[in-house]
Amino acid sequence: MKICIVGGMIDAKLHSKIFPLQKSELITSIHLIRRQAYSGNKIICHSVPQWAQKLLPLAECWRLTQLFGVCLFHRPKVLIAFGTMPHGIYVWLISKLFRIKTIQHIMGKNDLRLTFSKQRGQKIAMRAVRSANLVAVRGQPMIQTLLVNGVNADNIFIPQNLHDFDFFSCTIPTIPEYELIYVGLLAAYKRIDLMLESFASSKPNNNKLLIIGDGPEKNNLERQAIELNIEHQVIFAGKISFQNLPKYYCKARSFIMTSQGEGLPMAMIEAMSCGLPVIISDDADITEIAKNEVNALITNSHHKDCFAQAIVRLRNDESLYQLLRHNALSLRDTKLVEYSVEFQSRLWTEKIESLYST
Repeated sequence: MKICIVGGMIDAKLHSKIFPLQKSELITSIHLIRRQAYSGNKIICHSVPQWAQKLLPLAECWRLTQLFGVCLFHRPKVLIAFGTMPHGIYVWLISKLFRIKTIQHIMGKNDLRLTFSKQRGQKIAMRAVRSANLVAVRGQPMIQTLLVNGVNADNIFIPQNLHDFDFFSCTIPTIPEYELIYVGLLAAYKRIDLMLESFASSKPNNNKLLIIGDGPEKNNLERQAIELNIEHQVIFAGKISFQNLPKYYCKARSFIMTSQGEGLPMAMIEAMSCGLPVIISDDADITEIAKNEVNALITNSHHKDCFAQAIVRLRNDESLYQLLRHNALSLRDTKLVEYSVEFQSRLWTEKIESLYST
């Protein structure tokens, strides 16, 4: 069976989603519509030329044209969108022209433009999702959101990203160089501004916050750190290769995330695999993995005082810290099979087969 996937993401995260499909015996070829080139078994990548990548509207027009061409000349049986905005919109529109079955894979609340009230794109995103034959999500909270918005419960399933528990591990105990670490995009919905305010309110003294990642908010956040007088305690490390991430997790004591638009963040799972308790908000599907006072401290409000209190509590309560650390490491025992390529490949195969079983 031929399928077509429209998606983005960094290579490592794309691999964690697409590799189970590559391993499926049902699938013979995967046409991938992506800005950057990507290679792999069964994959035929239709990437944007280098000269067109610099201008976003041109790059997106190119991708939409490529999707149309793939459907016209190769006739895939299924269109899959990794992310609703804009990929899911492209898939929805093109599928109507060619009468192809679709799967919408929702990454998180921000993907549906549900992070902020009256955020542009909510209606069209939800319309695309409702029209899909199948909808993939990361956990039960997102399922409830979709049910309220009229999505058929029978069409929803929960695939997981692949995760290597052996790769993300700290075998040799070290003295942490950083009190806190964050890994991810520096974008508005990630609320790094709130993270900096919370860290400053916790009176860090000599404790440090390591921020790994890049994005449109980086310059603003660097200025904010100076304004808060914590520029010497906050290290903006920029992009770090995926292969080097475990080394940095192992240099930190705890993981923090203050987002308002997540799904089920892999950075949180990576950190817990390395034995880091997490400080995080009750957002989207996060509580599928993070459990308050078990392996995490979960705030019920996006307010700096709530996060600051959690930071101080983990800083000063060693017994609580060790309990959360122990339980974070036990994630391997409960999720090793579910996050394996064999399990996920079988799940995707069954779901795609179900599209043509009736």
